[in-house]
Amino acid sequence: MLNSVKYIFLASILFLFSCKNDNASKIQDKELISLQGEFDKSPNDSNYEKLITKYLQLIQANRTDKSLVESLLLNASNASEKLGKDSQQLVFLNNLIKDFPQRADTKENILKMINLLSKLGKKQASEVMALSFAKGFSNETKAQEFKASITSAASPEDYILNIGKAIFADTAKGFSEQDALAYVDACEAFALVLPKDPEAPEFINKAAEISNALKTYDKSFSLYDWLNNSYSDNKRGQMALFMKAFLFDESLKDVENARKYYQEFIDKYPNHEFAKQAKLLMENLGKSQEEVLKSLQGNNKDK
Repeated sequence: MLNSVKYIFLASILFLFSCKNDNASKIQDKELISLQGEFDKSPNDSNYEKLITKYLQLIQANRTDKSLVESLLLNASNASEKLGKDSQQLVFLNNLIKDFPQRADTKENILKMINLLSKLGKKQASEVMALSFAKGFSNETKAQEFKASITSAASPEDYILNIGKAIFADTAKGFSEQDALAYVDACEAFALVLPKDPEAPEFINKAAEISNALKTYDKSFSLYDWLNNSYSDNKRGQMALFMKAFLFDESLKDVENARKYYQEFIDKYPNHEFAKQAKLLMENLGKSQEEVLKSLQGNNKDK
C-alpha cells in the first residue's frame, strides 16, 4: 500500500516482515540483540538501518517460523515509530495485520495505519480504511467518529467504486495512473480491516489486475500471494496462483518461475478448470507464437 519503494520491494520478496518489548525474548540472535541495544541507546538513522537490515535477514532465513516473524515485524514497527519512519512503519504494520489478523492489538494497529496514511497524504486509502473499521467494529467509539467525519461515501464499498470510476473518467487523457494507484491502496485497505468479508478476495483480485495494468509487478505478486495464502478455498485464491505463473510467463518472460508456479498450480489444484491450460502453457514455455501454433496443429492432426 505504500510508496516507500525499498521497503515494499523487500517486504514482498521476503514474504512477510527497535525497541525492547515482550517479544524480545523470542529473538536469540546475538548480533540482533547487540544492534537492538545500540538502537535503544542511540536511536539514529545509522543504527536504525543496521537494525532493519538484520530483521530482514532473519526473516528471510526463518520465514517458516511464524512466531519469530511476528516478533520481528512488531519490533520493526516499534523501531520505526520511535524514529518517526512513517512509511516504513506503515509497511511493517501492513504485514503484521495481514499475516497475523488474530493479534489482540490488531484494532489498535489499524487505527495507527489510518493515521499514518492520512499523515502521508493518502487520504483515500485512509478514509476507506476508516469506513471499513466503522463497518467491522461498529460498537467502537472511533467507528462513530469515522462515520460522522467521512461524508463522501456511505460505505467503504461505495468509496472504492467511486475511485474505480475515476480511473477512466477523463476520456481525453484515458487511464489515470494516480487514481489507479489510489484504487489499489483502497482495495488493500478494505481487505486488511475486513479479511473475512465476502468482498475481500474480490477487492484484492481487482487490485492485482490494476497493478498488472500499471506494471507494478512486485505489488501484483504480493497481492496474488495474499490471495492464495489466505483464500485458498476461494476461486479467486486458487486462480491467483495461476495468474502469478501467467504473469511470469506472459509479462516477464521468466520461463523458470513460470514453470515453477504452473507446476505448483497443477499440483495443488489438479481438478481445477484451468489445470489443462496450465499444462499446455507449461509445455510451450519459451516457444515463439509460430512454434506454439505448429505444436497445436500437430496435436490436432494426431487426433
